[in-house]
Amino acid sequence: MGIVYHAHYVVWFEIGRTEFCRAAGLPYRALEDSGLLILVTGVTCDYRRPSRYDDLIRIHTVLPALSSRGLRFNYELFGEAGRLASGESRHVFADRGGRAIHAPEDVVNQLNAFRHLAAES
Repeated sequence: MGIVYHAHYVVWFEIGRTEFCRAAGLPYRALEDSGLLILVTGVTCDYRRPSRYDDLIRIHTVLPALSSRGLRFNYELFGEAGRLASGESRHVFADRGGRAIHAPEDVVNQLNAFRHLAAES
């Protein structure tokens, strides 16, 4: 059919989230190595247009909600035909055992500072 499988849109959300954290100076690997996990508790995706194989995709990611217990990311996916999809993912901070915890204050502060900086640009 030449159309990208719908589940890939959620993978692109993950890429946007990963790159957001990296740009904030908090790469996922470093967070996980320190024992802090960011577990997904929910994902929504509203599809607007199909993406076609070999299209270039731009992912716009923002962090509208953040607390020491969890966070929420919003996403917009754009392709050559315009806006492809929008959605969100909800997360809780957890330890290596998967138990919900409060994130360290420095992590929350760093994410908070970056989200405000990113919103201004």
